[in-house]
Amino acid sequence: MTSAAALAALLAASALAVDAQPFSACDVASYYASLPTAPLDADRADMHQMLEDTHRDQLPYTSTSPDVWDALIDVDSDASGENVRLVYKDAWVPATPYDSGACDSWNREHLWSRSHGVGSSGMDNTDLHHLRPSDCNVNTARSNRYFGACGTARPASECMSPAHVEAAADTSRDAETFLPPADRRGDIARAILYMDLRYDGGETSTTLDLVVSDCPEAVPDGAGMGYLSQLLQWHLDDPPGEEERQRNDKVCADWQGNRNPFVDYPELALKYHGGARPLLGDGLGYDCEATPAAGTCSDGSGSCLSTNHCGCSSSLFSRELTGLRGKSPPARKLDTSKLLITGVFDGPLSGGLPKMVELYATDDISDLSAYGVGSANNGGGTDGEEFELSGSAAAGSFITVSKEATRFMEYFGEAPTFLSGTMSVNGDDAIELFFNGALVDVFGDANTDGTGEAWEYMDGFAYR
Repeated sequence: MTSAAALAALLAASALAVDAQPFSACDVASYYASLPTAPLDADRADMHQMLEDTHRDQLPYTSTSPDVWDALIDVDSDASGENVRLVYKDAWVPATPYDSGACDSWNREHLWSRSHGVGSSGMDNTDLHHLRPSDCNVNTARSNRYFGACGTARPASECMSPAHVEAAADTSRDAETFLPPADRRGDIARAILYMDLRYDGGETSTTLDLVVSDCPEAVPDGAGMGYLSQLLQWHLDDPPGEEERQRNDKVCADWQGNRNPFVDYPELALKYHGGARPLLGDGLGYDCEATPAAGTCSDGSGSCLSTNHCGCSSSLFSRELTGLRGKSPPARKLDTSKLLITGVFDGPLSGGLPKMVELYATDDISDLSAYGVGSANNGGGTDGEEFELSGSAAAGSFITVSKEATRFMEYFGEAPTFLSGTMSVNGDDAIELFFNGALVDVFGDANTDGTGEAWEYMDGFAYR
């Protein structure tokens, strides 16, 4: 047997001999039970502490006993266990042999780069939530670049696509940024958000305070990762799928004992980070001089109830809305409710953005999860409640549900309260509000295409 064949046989035997350590209370319901509130209402400090307390095992990076190699083969393999998925190549390859140092196979990628704050001996170095199998050559091409699209920090003319000859076709890179495959972007975003939440530098001298930011170069100790606004958008565009949820289950139950809450509760991304911000222009990055606190009101009328529930005392529709035509009022509320529709919006920016509905709380609402919204497209009839709200709201506060955050921030100067694809509407679509599953308010007519109707708000808005 040749030395190469002997190595392959040894690696295969090692992979088959994995004896993963089982951990209890790793199902979603049990895992979050120790929080003092419901998971979607948990503040950042409580969620961080739970992630730290339940991180019950630190894997060795390389060892004759089960190590990171073995864990990645387990959590990133196909049903046969014989192939692993490469994160930037977006392709399946044999799990063994893996790279032995010659860069001739797959290796282990730290999504949060070691040179951007991850240590070499702490739990962050072997945290499976941000480790992925990667083609060695593509991994080298990514290097320590921040995640983002070309044109973020360098002129778009400097872009290379794909990012490497062996990378997926929809990847790209320049000197500062790396754009991964579209169907891996959400997974990567949630891994980065997890690392920002999990590691605050308070454990031991082996970990730093990792911070995801639109201005990562300004983060102390070189522990910044970018770019937050684009990662938040990727999180929305590529929501958690079954493969990612199963990976989350395995990492917790079989290897290290904790979960990624952004996979289980995607709404937490907006709650903790407040939404995306616009770029300044081609290659100019983000405004690093003034970053408003998440959830504050751009008109100065109110403060935050939490990081994503803004207690603004004035409606967005009371401001000067440029480039739009408006009409008033929309249909009246159908039933008594503490929440009602105050406005609908089909914006003037590219793609008809921002698209959103604004709601108003007439009284304190301790549990918004009783309420939800839906859209009825082109007169096709109601689809019922499609998006459930969360958290709470104070009397007199306004709540916004937007299709996306970047253009919303660009136009209104603040983050929306919630993000939902339910708001992928045009000005001829009806918007419905539900309470405990029953319709309590509506703008338009779910059974009528609004084109030419009195309530049509195409390329404009309507408000109460």
